Amino acid sequence: MNNLGCIFLENGINFDLDKVTDCCILHNDGRGLPILIENYNGEPIDWNNLFDKKAKRVEAQKEKTIYDCEGCYHLGEYSFTGERKISEFHFSQCRICNAKCVYCSQYNHSYKLNYNPYPIIKDLIEKGYYKAGGEATLQGGEPTVMPNFDELVQLFLENGTSVRVHTSGIRYSDKVNDALKQKKGTVVISLDSGCSNTYNRIKRVDRFEEVVENIKKYSASDVDNVIIKYIIVPGYNDNIDEIDKFFKLMNKLNVKNLALDMEIQYAMKYNYKDVSEHIFMLIDYFYYTAKQLNLNVITYSFLSYLLKNRTTPKKETFGNKFLYKFYVNSKKDKSKEIKYNH
Repeated sequence: MNNLGCIFLENGINFDLDKVTDCCILHNDGRGLPILIENYNGEPIDWNNLFDKKAKRVEAQKEKTIYDCEGCYHLGEYSFTGERKISEFHFSQCRICNAKCVYCSQYNHSYKLNYNPYPIIKDLIEKGYYKAGGEATLQGGEPTVMPNFDELVQLFLENGTSVRVHTSGIRYSDKVNDALKQKKGTVVISLDSGCSNTYNRIKRVDRFEEVVENIKKYSASDVDNVIIKYIIVPGYNDNIDEIDKFFKLMNKLNVKNLALDMEIQYAMKYNYKDVSEHIFMLIDYFYYTAKQLNLNVITYSFLSYLLKNRTTPKKETFGNKFLYKFYVNSKKDKSKEIKYNH
């Protein structure tokens, strides 16, 4: 028997661009996203049929890890209960956005409004398949600009589900702020920079000051659940000077929690294992600086996977910044920089 599993197989649902899946996780050479409904565009869902599919998949997983889940970093020791309810929600169907991030793989071909999930969740609740106590993750695109976003957040709050919003931070939401005030919300804002010039180059919109103001507003409600993200983008912000500017700004804003990530197109191109040592040294420097400033850094599963495949030892000494900067620059492999075509 196989004891590996995860909550998403039994109690999770992800609304994607044109399908419904158990989760939103892509991993291991494109595996993941176990499909529940194909060619989906917001139609009413036959919940009995959906749970029959989930139950069949769970039974297969108990015998042997199913193909879609092989190698997934979310798999662990897990006991399935047989419960036919949804407690973990992901919304990935919204591909419209108020930024034009240079690293976004969706930008050329899938930015569109797509369907509205609000009536689908209302139906789930009304038919008794909803389980309180879990989390709803809203991402995109930019989730705050999708239809009924505020109503959807309110629906979850009223029914005992916390919300996690991955946002550009450009649009401020009163409902997200309400979630923070109620200690039922988490906001992750991908700033990726410490100054407007770098922000404008990466995001390709001039909204840096607005995002900074919105970080202040959200932090005033619950600073412990506001997370500011720095995605390393080769050729744009992969240098110590920008990281120093980022930390100076975080200190000014009294931010407590950070998240560090790697631009996924780069990591996938080099199969997570042949990433330039320059990148790993910047990661080391980021964690070191955060520790010096008593800031918490959330390590997402993807970054953990990348670091697990690192072939060189972690660098621990940062005493002489001039020499360290020289050393980092000497390790930069420009042949591995991605040329973005959009």
